[in-house]
Amino acid sequence: MVQGHTRQGVEVSKAQQDLVLLVRLQGVYDSIAASIAERNSPPPEIRELQEASRLRQEELVEMERQLTAHESEITEVRRKQAEWELELQHFQKQKSAVTNEREFTAVISEIDYANKAIEETGARCRELEAAMEQLGREIAERRAAQGVEEGTHSEIVAAWDRRKEELLKRVHELSAQAKAIEAEIQPKHRARFLRLLESKGGRAMSEVVEGSCSLCHFALRPHLQQRVRRCEEIIDCEHCHRILYTEESLTRSVGETVDV
Repeated sequence: MVQGHTRQGVEVSKAQQDLVLLVRLQGVYDSIAASIAERNSPPPEIRELQEASRLRQEELVEMERQLTAHESEITEVRRKQAEWELELQHFQKQKSAVTNEREFTAVISEIDYANKAIEETGARCRELEAAMEQLGREIAERRAAQGVEEGTHSEIVAAWDRRKEELLKRVHELSAQAKAIEAEIQPKHRARFLRLLESKGGRAMSEVVEGSCSLCHFALRPHLQQRVRRCEEIIDCEHCHRILYTEESLTRSVGETVDV
């Protein structure tokens, strides 16, 4: 617990004690926020690995999609090819039964059309088979490469995992420190600080620098500056409502003359 300092036999006020604790508490919460932010922000090498892995996985998924599409198409093409082969057989049988030149010409035309269709579907089947074979090889190679890459990158990933564990442990330790400090602060001041911490994006305290709030840059009236420096009460910024303090006020004893 922060002990009240004395200067010229005068004890430091409870407000000053709480202010010192609040500034310290803000520092602890800043460290907690920084640790959480670091834990949630992988280093560049990890982000690069994650992005490369994501792109490789997307490419693999796309190749598998293409393979599935080719498989569906080749099934349909083979079905059509079988239908044309039946048509060809039908017209070849009709050719022997024609009785005049007009019917013969018509049958020959149908036979030619069927042969052409069979040739086209056969060519498409061969194209699809070649594409499927190539995709199959590439997919197998990609999957095999994934294991190798994961092994190569394991040390980097393991180091980051260790760092995340360290940061998590630090957050727990800092949280315990925060609770200990909070227990020493007057309830009304503690509640005030925690409300501001939540509503002001994690920044409940603001140092007065050259007569202005260092966070919102609002210029304090001279009388308010004097009250902050006297440190006899907890003072809020009139603009952003954060709790104000000055470094000198944290070590200044109550009752000492303060000039603005």
